[in-house]
Amino acid sequence: MLHCRRARSLATAALIAACLTAPLLAAENFSVQLPAWVSSLSFSPDGKQLAVGCADPSAHILEIEAGKELLTLPGHKDYIASVAFSPDGKKLATGSYDRTARTWDIETKRTLLTLEGHRGVVMAVAFSPDGKWFATGSLDATVKVWNAATGELRATLRGHKSWVNSVVFTTNGRSLITGSSDGTIKFWRADSGKLESTVDATDAEVRSVAISRDGKTLAAGMRYGVLKVWSRDTGRELLSTKAHDGETWSVAFSPNGRTLISGGGDWGMPGQVKLWDNDTWQWRTTLTTSGEVLTVACSPDGHTLATGCGDGTVKVWSVKNEW
Repeated sequence: MLHCRRARSLATAALIAACLTAPLLAAENFSVQLPAWVSSLSFSPDGKQLAVGCADPSAHILEIEAGKELLTLPGHKDYIASVAFSPDGKKLATGSYDRTARTWDIETKRTLLTLEGHRGVVMAVAFSPDGKWFATGSLDATVKVWNAATGELRATLRGHKSWVNSVVFTTNGRSLITGSSDGTIKFWRADSGKLESTVDATDAEVRSVAISRDGKTLAAGMRYGVLKVWSRDTGRELLSTKAHDGETWSVAFSPNGRTLISGGGDWGMPGQVKLWDNDTWQWRTTLTTSGEVLTVACSPDGHTLATGCGDGTVKVWSVKNEW
């Protein structure tokens, strides 16, 4: 028993030493307090603005250089669950608890389209890389693909058995990826809506999915704090670990593909953002936040990281180039 205790003490000391000597990859730039828990973040293509969805009916846009709120977009009748900038930065898409999605003209602050058809909360929105289409994922277990200019419904994708919590297009625009509470991640043909493949992520609910810019690595944040990573070339599972207490709510890759970002925690408790090395899949460093981390986002140039928390706090971090 004494040997076991000594071994545990040495292991704990080693972990503390590793934390103290881990390289500081990010420093807090500024924080903004919003009315309620933060559900979604999206950087503009030039990295100068950050769109925020939170438990209030308006989308918020922050100016990164000034470190303050720039404008709000009121119009939804219930909480904002998801936000996404268009590739040209001129539009914003929002999904809401009112079961609708909207697109907005950023300059005029006017609603361009109001899209109805989902029977549940619109949990996720994403524009295609060419900006011609955008996708919505809902608690009604369906995914819809819309013409971003006209609002015409192109396709309704059925196949998930539970809530669709995350949607993302691959960088080349050929595939749409969806993550669901049914424990699966699905790849769909973006042009036809045909199901390409399904990744069985076990029986844990998939909260968030991300694909590396080169399309070779898939990551998922899951219930019970689980973080998983797969190789798209081989289908092999590269990482499966309990990364966070509570839930792993959000995942994102740095633009250069060297780092995976995960955010999570327990509701009502301080949260964590963890950075993982994409070569070794070892933990690199941890950033602490005042509330549970519900969403993370990285700017297109990789210089800025943003986190949204359950206590309504948005933190923006400056990141070292080598990450």
